[in-house]
Amino acid sequence: MKKEKIIRSSMLIVLLSMLALPTFSQIKIGVKADVGLNNPKFNNETLKVENMTAYSVGPTLEMMFPFAVLDFGLETSLLYNDNRMTISRLTGDEPKSSDVSNRYLTLPLNAKVKLGLGGLPIKLFGTAGPYAGYLISSDKVDFGEIRDDVKAKEFQAGANVGFGLELFKMLQVGVNYKVQLTDNYSVNEPNWRDPLNGKTETWSITGAIYF
Repeated sequence: MKKEKIIRSSMLIVLLSMLALPTFSQIKIGVKADVGLNNPKFNNETLKVENMTAYSVGPTLEMMFPFAVLDFGLETSLLYNDNRMTISRLTGDEPKSSDVSNRYLTLPLNAKVKLGLGGLPIKLFGTAGPYAGYLISSDKVDFGEIRDDVKAKEFQAGANVGFGLELFKMLQVGVNYKVQLTDNYSVNEPNWRDPLNGKTETWSITGAIYF
């Protein structure tokens, strides 16, 4: 409960502080979504993890300070993130598979720059910054002998870098590279560590509409 209160308070403070910044900044609110591009796989002698997919969606806020050449500012979002994977047990008389989904509430906070292309209604943009996520629900690994040994962690964190195009000051499409710096699972048995807790590097395609 203490972790949950800290994360919720941090998210609220970030959003309120951005809304209270000077009026000469350009503030836009919109909706952002992303879909994972790569499909990493992990294996050891006991378990196989594959078919890993992820998507995120939620409100986003952009605050930019226009300068002579570049626009510089911040971007933050509050995203519902769903990560799905198939876990197969390789030991025992009959191999067994289970589909597992972990759902996080994720808060990325990025520095953002934009570069105009002459008189065209197109801008290049780049983003970089950390993110944090809090587990809101998860599916159990439904193998009796390891069910109590593998549990999804409540907190995850990492960093991401992205770039893309902005069209007509409202539509943004890009690619994001994310590096996860924490483990996904707490484990009591070392056999489960390799397939489930490999710190992953993922690519995703992103899209946002600002109003």
